[in-house]
Amino acid sequence: MLRYRINLLEDGSVVSDDGEYLGIWDTDENDHPSFYPDGHAEALLFDVSIPALCWRIEEWLDARASK
Repeated sequence: MLRYRINLLEDGSVVSDDGEYLGIWDTDENDHPSFYPDGHAEALLFDVSIPALCWRIEEWLDARASK
C-alpha cells in the first residue's frame, strides 16, 4: 500500500494507494500539474497545485469505479 489515495511518483507515474497504475503526470511552464490517464495522449485533468490535482484524480477514479 502506498501512503496516499493518489500518488504522483517521481518517475511521472500516477498510482492509487492499492498500486493500480492510473497514468502519468507532468507540469507545464508555470509548474501547473496535469494528469494523463493511461492510454491518453492529452491531459484529462489539470490544476494549479498538486494537492488539487490529486483531489480531482480521486474524484475521477471514484466516478470510473461507480460505472
